[in-house]
Parts: sequence; structure tokens; C-alpha cells
Amino acid sequence: MTTYLLDTNACIALINGSAANVRRRFQRAVGRESVILLSSIVAFELWYGVAKSRRTESNTVRLDAFFAGPLEWTLFDDADARAAGTIRADLEAIGKPIGAYDVLLAGQARRHGATLVTSNTREFARVPGLKWEDWAAARR
Repeated sequence: MTTYLLDTNACIALINGSAANVRRRFQRAVGRESVILLSSIVAFELWYGVAKSRRTESNTVRLDAFFAGPLEWTLFDDADARAAGTIRADLEAIGKPIGAYDVLLAGQARRHGATLVTSNTREFARVPGLKWEDWAAARR
């Protein structure tokens, strides 16, 4: 069974219905009974987006509906922090750092053995040992 961890951009695509490829791949993963993880870090980023939006009330309803879907919440814990700290130090040592939230998600995904679902492939491709998929990209 495959375990996926959704990045914020994948969640936004699912919430907005803006990327048919993402929706199709998500439904396929759910149908195969894959584990779909939602990080507390991604939840923070999504709530931040709602808080600064002009349509706070309607976006809150949409986000609550998304959170009620077939997702398994994962809280960022000490083991995730250790993995992320190692990744950040390793990337800085070779002069290829990634963003702070991205390194936290990379650590969490790698620690859980999850495939990170993201369209931010440029940053995450720098992380050794991280499995990732871009569900928004056309399949070849």
C-alpha cells in the first residue's frame, strides 16, 4: 500500500477543483486504498490562506469539507523534526537549501516513507531519498 503526503499546492488544487489531473490521481489513490496523509504544517498553510482571503467564510466551509475527506492527519513530531533538521543541514552544506516549510514536509515525508505529492518539484528534487510525484503534470 502506498502512502502519500499532500503538499499545500496539491491540497489547493483539490479544494479549488482547478487541476483535473490532481483530482483524478487523488481519486485513483483513494480507490486503491492508499494512505493519504495531511500534515499539520499543510493545515497551517491552508488556514493562513483562508485567514488572509477576502472570502474567509466561504473558504472556511470549503476547507472544512476538504478536511472531512479521506485524509489521515499527521502531526509534526520530534522524529519529523530530526529528519527535517538533517535534510536542512545536508542541503545547506552543498549550497542547495529549500524553503523552511518545504524542508519540514520533506522530513516528515521521508520519515514516514511517504511519497510527497507536489507541483514544487524544483525544490523537492534536491532532497536525497525523498520520493515525490507531481500529480498536476500530464502523465507520459
